[in-house]
Amino acid sequence: MPVTGGLPELVHALYAGKSPAPQMSTPKTARLVPQADGTQPEEVMHISSFVLVRKGAQLLLVRRVKPERMAGSWCLPSAVINYGEDPGAAALRIVREQLSATASALRLLDVQSFGDKHWDLCFVFHAEIPEVGKLGGDFDKADYFDLAKLPPELREGHREVLEMSKSRKVV
Repeated sequence: MPVTGGLPELVHALYAGKSPAPQMSTPKTARLVPQADGTQPEEVMHISSFVLVRKGAQLLLVRRVKPERMAGSWCLPSAVINYGEDPGAAALRIVREQLSATASALRLLDVQSFGDKHWDLCFVFHAEIPEVGKLGGDFDKADYFDLAKLPPELREGHREVLEMSKSRKVV
């Protein structure tokens, strides 16, 4: 299905005839508030791309070693989108930088929005890759897991993205 417009047209094409998920947050008003160096605002927004790589009924996860507070946790290949970067280009970058692979058949599966003081807007893609290469420096291991038996160390936010994708039947 070709989508030629911007984000509103994309969301309409993805969710035509469907009501928004009940777990979506109430609308927020963005405020630009200057922050002192080294501090973060109370309210934060992340716009990210997630890449689902499957082998049959299994899903590829990577295990983090950096940053230290996330060491040992499993996650989906993902990253915050750089300012001005297209979400699809970000997904290709994620596959290249984190998995040392070249993605083919990249396809947008879902757009998710959730959170409260930490609000996430997530573009969820499916990509096919021939194999996982040398992992990026933030990771020490990549492995495929059954969707029904994901590791308990899976980061909670990534589990939430997967659960919402399952509930919308895009995974």
